[in-house]
Amino acid sequence: MVTSEGTIYPLLSRLRRDGLVTTVWHESPSGPPRRYYELTLDGHQALELFTGEWDRFTDAVDRLLKGGAR
Repeated sequence: MVTSEGTIYPLLSRLRRDGLVTTVWHESPSGPPRRYYELTLDGHQALELFTGEWDRFTDAVDRLLKGGAR
């Protein structure tokens, strides 16, 4: 899977606007300051919910591909 900055940074901005991540700037010894992202409590809860949904989704797709769900 190929991703680009045009995919990642808009997603990170949306997560920040939604309160799921916080950001902090740190000076870089080699170049401009860098922004670091960290999940908030709401972000951890959203990740937990998403993980459960993702597991159910992938299980269903696996069953379908193996011919088990008709």
